Amino acid sequence: MIQLDPTRMRQSCGGSWFIPCRYVRLNCMRFTRSRLLGSTVLISALVAAGAVSAQVVEQPTSDAQATEVGEIVVTGSRIRRSAANAPTPLIQVTQEEILSTGQTSLIDYLSTIPALQNSTVPSDTTGSSLNAGGLSLANLRSLGSNRTLTLVDGRRHVGSSGGDLSVDVDTIPRLLIQNVEIITGGASSVYGADAVSGVLNFILKKDFEGLEIDANYGQINDNGEATRRISGLIGKNFMDDRLNVYAHAEYEKIDNVDSMDIDWIRRGPIRLAIDADPTNRPYDGLLDAGVFYGVNRLDIVPWGQTTLANLQRPSDLTNPNVPYENCLPGGNFSYAANCFGIMPGKTFWYENGGARPANFGQRVGNVGINRPYNIGGDGMPLGEVAGFSRVPASESQRYQVGTNFKITDSINFHASAKYVTEETFMRGQRTFFDVDLDNDSYGAGQTNSIWGSSAFDLRWADNAFLPQTVKDAIANNRIDIYAPPTAANAGELIGTESLPIARHTFFGPQRSQANTRDIQRYVVGFDGNHGPVGFAKSLSWDLGYTYGKAEIENIERAVDSQRMALAADAVVDTAGIMGTPGAIVCRSSLMNARGDAVIADRHRGGDLRDTEYGRNAIAQCTPLNIFGAGNQSAEALEYVDAFVRVEEMNEQHQAIGSISTELWDFWGAGNLGFAFGGEWRKESTSAVGRSTTAGDRLLFLNGGADFPEVSYESKELFTEVSVPLFRDSKLGEYAELSGSYRWADYSTVGNVDVYGVNLVYRPIRDITFKTSFNSSVRVPNLGENFSPYGETFANNFVDPCATATIAGLDDQETKANRVKNCTTLAAQQGLSFDFAGATATNTDDFRPNYTSGLTGVSGGNPDLQPEESESFTFSTVFQPRFAPGLTVSLDYYEISIDKVIASVSAAGIAANCVSGAELNMDACNSVFRNNPNIPFGVGAPNGDPIGGFIERSFNYAALETRGLDFGANYSWDTADWGKNWGAFDWRLNGSWLIEQKQFLNESDPSDYDELAGSITLSGTNAYPRVRLASSLSWRPNDIWNVNWTADWQSSANIVRARNFINNADSRLGDQMETGAFTRHDITVRYNVRDDLTLRAGVVNLFDAEQRDILGTTIYSNYDPYGRRFFVGLNFRPF
Repeated sequence: MIQLDPTRMRQSCGGSWFIPCRYVRLNCMRFTRSRLLGSTVLISALVAAGAVSAQVVEQPTSDAQATEVGEIVVTGSRIRRSAANAPTPLIQVTQEEILSTGQTSLIDYLSTIPALQNSTVPSDTTGSSLNAGGLSLANLRSLGSNRTLTLVDGRRHVGSSGGDLSVDVDTIPRLLIQNVEIITGGASSVYGADAVSGVLNFILKKDFEGLEIDANYGQINDNGEATRRISGLIGKNFMDDRLNVYAHAEYEKIDNVDSMDIDWIRRGPIRLAIDADPTNRPYDGLLDAGVFYGVNRLDIVPWGQTTLANLQRPSDLTNPNVPYENCLPGGNFSYAANCFGIMPGKTFWYENGGARPANFGQRVGNVGINRPYNIGGDGMPLGEVAGFSRVPASESQRYQVGTNFKITDSINFHASAKYVTEETFMRGQRTFFDVDLDNDSYGAGQTNSIWGSSAFDLRWADNAFLPQTVKDAIANNRIDIYAPPTAANAGELIGTESLPIARHTFFGPQRSQANTRDIQRYVVGFDGNHGPVGFAKSLSWDLGYTYGKAEIENIERAVDSQRMALAADAVVDTAGIMGTPGAIVCRSSLMNARGDAVIADRHRGGDLRDTEYGRNAIAQCTPLNIFGAGNQSAEALEYVDAFVRVEEMNEQHQAIGSISTELWDFWGAGNLGFAFGGEWRKESTSAVGRSTTAGDRLLFLNGGADFPEVSYESKELFTEVSVPLFRDSKLGEYAELSGSYRWADYSTVGNVDVYGVNLVYRPIRDITFKTSFNSSVRVPNLGENFSPYGETFANNFVDPCATATIAGLDDQETKANRVKNCTTLAAQQGLSFDFAGATATNTDDFRPNYTSGLTGVSGGNPDLQPEESESFTFSTVFQPRFAPGLTVSLDYYEISIDKVIASVSAAGIAANCVSGAELNMDACNSVFRNNPNIPFGVGAPNGDPIGGFIERSFNYAALETRGLDFGANYSWDTADWGKNWGAFDWRLNGSWLIEQKQFLNESDPSDYDELAGSITLSGTNAYPRVRLASSLSWRPNDIWNVNWTADWQSSANIVRARNFINNADSRLGDQMETGAFTRHDITVRYNVRDDLTLRAGVVNLFDAEQRDILGTTIYSNYDPYGRRFFVGLNFRPF
């Protein structure tokens, strides 16, 4: 429920409104062309059953009341009309709701509104995200934040991320917010491009007089991490209240939350494969997966474990849990990861300065050669493996000053200036390295080989830090050789061979990012209201200019990989050539001191001493012990440290003017409305990329070129008209038809035009129907168009041609296409594989082995065209006279978007190459196979794996969503019943997601993924079919207010049941769904006196958690931070 003080009614110049009545409820709802009749029947049935409804709902208002109140401007239109006749469904959030919440940030609160679930919250920007730390981006209908237009007082706001127009809503000062009005449907014809899924319009306070201070302290995690905020707003009227000046300041500090600060992540839940199926048969009757707790990971840990080269005995083909691997093709050893699978007796653990055979505890997830998980043994707890910031530490300052000056009784001047600075810091994912310990890789008088940013060689025999026990084990290592398994028998031991090689795998120093984001915004404008002018009963106009600038600096820390290799190659200076006999030194430094003729630069070629980098690397080299945690000196870690700087800039200019007029009432139905205007806008962006500060260093960091400044301009014209059809006639109480149109000329994509049509019909006072149809566009942002190519990685890559991947496909047509096309690709390289898995043996299968993330490049596409969208809504508002204070609303919506701009991932490009009836050469030309540097498994010594890719965006995808928002508001005072129990306000917001389709298959445009009722395992989004947010407030008197809220979400599919048609082994019921989730919050407010209010509360009262089956991935829908408390105050001394 929304309560407004009738003495503070204001009309804004930015398309907002405030109504002087005690309870104001605005609404959102819709219905669809093809389903109009069925939807109407559904609504009638729900209302008759007492169905409760949605977001914000319209209070019953007779036309007489509307006349008395006066007509206003409602977000979604520039034409003045009564609130009851507003053409566009709305959700409204008040400042009181925002300040009373215990949520960490504004976006955390807004994302609890069902229509805004899956908005980007700060916890979504951690981990592998770059330059995005702490961003808070609204995402209506889960269609993407770049399809939600965010406005402040009806005007554009500069984007908060380089090359993008999405606005960080947490840069909007909380104490200045009067309310937030949300349109949940296309609105490009009224507000311009990007309003595809809707609009958020932040309405700021006007003519504030007095002093208000608001402070809040709240836990953001049940481990004690907290947020602290203090806000102040002061304003004063002058010149007989014609001039108002105000100033606002806000400071906020948020603690960092790491993975191990979260209790359920500390438990280390994980879903692991426990059984593998034969390639040529999709299931074998044994469950494929299980959930385990308290799990350690042994294969990669801080500063590592060492595993001797080995082959593990393959299991029989009817139960292929351990596959066959040939590590000696043609008599030469393959350095594939499967030739170093961790194994009792072969793996060494480091502690107390020495090494011992690793303790494997109880091994779990026993599928594959490298089975790294155990309970009770050595290794790293899973929560620490994912040990990056889950909420970044941040410190923010927000300032705004402004003035409103009434020049004459009909002309106003307004201006404002805002400056926001935010600093965030977060720990990122760890650096990781594979080091082959091989004496034959290079000689004692040479520098070690480097195989990229995360792999290099070391000689084990003379390394100064490698314990002697490990050296002895490597020297005596023998590898068992097994014959290929059969359906009846596991692989038989056929011999052994001496192989003095090992691999040391370790997590190195942790990456981090320190981000500074500075936002400036300046607005100046005039507006006016005039009485009768010619045929116009009244005329309003608005003219303004907005300038915004965002400057983002990101300092990224990681590792200089070449220095890491040089420092790890430590030897003993036995003769004291560098000064101290027996000292441990870098091999390269010793070679330099000896005056060796060549000190090879393994990254650039030539001699290290030929470049300033190389000379410094030799002179400063500090030996680094990479064998075991805690053995690294501070000096050595400082030596391998690397930092790069990224600087981004967005700049925005907007000039907009409009005229709105009410024509006379020509046939007794009401005044005709008409509005028209024009807009000019310029968006610019530029960036200094990582490569500028990285130079030619080999860093464990993404690369990126400079982004020279680019821009686009738009010139736009728009108009609206509203035509009252009848009032108090035999056809009903009221009806109005309205429309809008916008034409725009963009310097990048040319001309676009969009339109909207709305109908409001109130047959009787108690019920109102509304319907709308809107076309919208989203113009490519500058990053999508012009971003320079930079380095990117595809982790956990799954090759679409792998025999096991093809066998797991449900679609038989796609399966047949891949077998045919992959066979063709292999034949081009003179290779042949059993892609169909037709034979009983797997020795002829295609089984590429990608040891680490694939490296590729990604960049912009200047040929992109605008996305095109159509949305349809049908709404019903029920406000029965027999139940004063009750409002029920239903809002059906459909949104479809074509020509969706989507980046095709490396896996997507590779799949598109081979999934169609024929090879898709556009896609095939963007992936590069037959790279000899990537080792490959059975059947082909040379192999045909993917070695690189080009990734960019195209207008190839489509999105569709359809659903029903519903809500109910009911307010009652027990005094009306003769009781003295106080007043109650109840509100229910809800959403039923009928479908959410993503069409992302370039080869088959009709193919789609249905997200409704599921979660995305590859991301962090959840799409529950039903989500309810209920709020009940009790005011026993003027002093106390107690509020209880509950957020309920229906269970979502983790794996859809239809996927079990071909794999019944995964159908363990408790592994299929997330289960329903409910969070309860309590807030208590105490009015100490008229000018002082205290508040306190509990968020997530019953400590609800997401399902353990989801592992350590955070899905923000499910509130991952446990039970936490908050306190605050609001002080208004004058």
